[in-house]
Amino acid sequence: MISFQEFPPKLPLHILQIIFFTLFSTFVAFSLEPPKSLFRYFILINIIVCLLTLPIIYRGKYEEYEIVPLTLLAFGWSFKMMIWLKKCLYAEKEKQIGPFYLTMFYWRKLPEKTNKSREISIKDINIYIIKRIIILLFKWILFEILYRWITNNIPEIPEGIYPVRIFNWITKGIPALTPFLLFYYAVTTFFVTITLSLGYDLFLIINGIFLRFLITLKDEKSIFFFEKQHMKHIKEWCISMIYDTNHMFRYPYLSTSPRDLWSFRWQLFLNESFKELAYLPARNLFINRSKNFRDAIGVLAAFTMSAILHEYLIFVLFNKFSFDNFFFFTSHGIILVIWESIFGSIKENEESSSKRIFLRWSIMMMIILFTLPGFVEPFVRHPRWVASSVFSSYTRDPSHNFNFSKFLNYDIRYFSSFKPLET
Repeated sequence: MISFQEFPPKLPLHILQIIFFTLFSTFVAFSLEPPKSLFRYFILINIIVCLLTLPIIYRGKYEEYEIVPLTLLAFGWSFKMMIWLKKCLYAEKEKQIGPFYLTMFYWRKLPEKTNKSREISIKDINIYIIKRIIILLFKWILFEILYRWITNNIPEIPEGIYPVRIFNWITKGIPALTPFLLFYYAVTTFFVTITLSLGYDLFLIINGIFLRFLITLKDEKSIFFFEKQHMKHIKEWCISMIYDTNHMFRYPYLSTSPRDLWSFRWQLFLNESFKELAYLPARNLFINRSKNFRDAIGVLAAFTMSAILHEYLIFVLFNKFSFDNFFFFTSHGIILVIWESIFGSIKENEESSSKRIFLRWSIMMMIILFTLPGFVEPFVRHPRWVASSVFSSYTRDPSHNFNFSKFLNYDIRYFSSFKPLET
């Protein structure tokens, strides 16, 4: 008999995945055309709510590596769904809004100048794929080295969340962190960028293979429910994604201002979501106020949404709120507003001298290092690592470690002979 504490019962992982993708498929089926009734809007909004709450309901019941993919897909797809519904709601009558499933190929705004009209040959695609694979292998080796170092040098983290420790440091003189702790967090953050970058590079390789397939099609053939015109748009997007769009990470450690970091260098995948769902709506609430005031409100709303998103991720993974990530992202939103009120925007400083650029970079690095514990500590405190080495098993407690050999049901000691793990 299932007690109240055990509700909802843990489902087999494949059943949970079937429920998740059934919800997603239902949304796709109901969004082949813009909704024309409140009832249709009601159904679609409820599906979004179900997708977002499903990982929360089943938090703590699965291993991190099992629930992470569903969690990332949950908020990623939900953001796309909300943006699509927003465009349907506010679109002019004569403007044609396409089906939702086409937006799944448009995660980032395309650059104004594109290569979509140029002829891309199979040879060009093959060269691109080989280059990306070489870069992927290099990053993977760096990932393995960093993984071994950070899991073999885990420092003792002071008790209490970082904002409280800062307050105690100001009022009581108790140090909030040590130099080694700061260095460890900096290396860990670089490790995070490599980890996320690996996923993005893999996506680019898959995108290149898909584009290679599209180029081989004759006369813009239609595939399944993708019409010829849709296939043409997807092909153009794939070309622009490969040849015109900046990478997900553009050397964030070279940032010379908060806007340079968050708008042009760090995690560019969700920029459109934060802009459409937080920045613009909050900014438009104060349409009668000055531009600077509206921009500041929009920035704070976008960073608050990012903070809530990261707390959502931590809550699903670790079954607790950290408030460290909330502090980190909201404080950077405040810093961005203050920075631009003092130094101005990036465009106003494009012609700055090298000394001024170095000064701004130095200040920016100090800000990042000072706030970094709020970003890293929730993940370092947890006994397991969300990211895992493929061949290594280095943690403070091997019984808490997860690696892909366990996931594949093979013991790493017998990995070379592919001997199954005995249970």
